[in-house]
Amino acid sequence: MKNEIIVTIFGNDYRVVSEDLKPERIKEIAQIVDTKMREIHKEFPLPSMTKIAVLACLNLVEEYQQREVQLNKKISEMEERIRNLVLKIDETVP
Repeated sequence: MKNEIIVTIFGNDYRVVSEDLKPERIKEIAQIVDTKMREIHKEFPLPSMTKIAVLACLNLVEEYQQREVQLNKKISEMEERIRNLVLKIDETVP
């Protein structure tokens, strides 16, 4: 089933159609993009919406990659702790 919704990003309306995302999630994503574009525009009042959008995308991807690195680090730490616990269990249980 296709979900269709109109969202407003940086003062412009966009029709978004998705088979995977619910309308509420689409609204959340649009709000994140809108907020980032407004932050960029406030810091760098560029006349070009395209440039603002590109800078917003670059910022969002950078944030995503930083979180991905942090998540992978935590996963590695947890895997190491699990290995250590398994070794301790193996030593304790005959």
